[in-house]
Amino acid sequence: MDIMDIVAIEIPCVACGGRYEVTLKQIALSQKMLHEGCPIRVETECPPLSQSGLVDQELVQELQSVWARLEENVRGTGRELKLWSGGSDSVMRNRSGDWR
Repeated sequence: MDIMDIVAIEIPCVACGGRYEVTLKQIALSQKMLHEGCPIRVETECPPLSQSGLVDQELVQELQSVWARLEENVRGTGRELKLWSGGSDSVMRNRSGDWR
């Protein structure tokens, strides 16, 4: 699972009042474009330029690295790492089938 495709930042649109999401993958690609010398410096000419500053580049890289290490570590135990979206009212069953 690519954590970069799953984590996103929700951004309000000042023009229409709506909201849209930008994934960390989109942000990382924008940062890469700028790092590799994209000559555009005006946000209206290059939408990725506005995305590049949403999150610190080092933090994005750290998250990607830590997630990959977690996945590798868990896979090494014969298990699979999952993202769980359950809330505080979610419950689990123990081995005997009782709720806890």
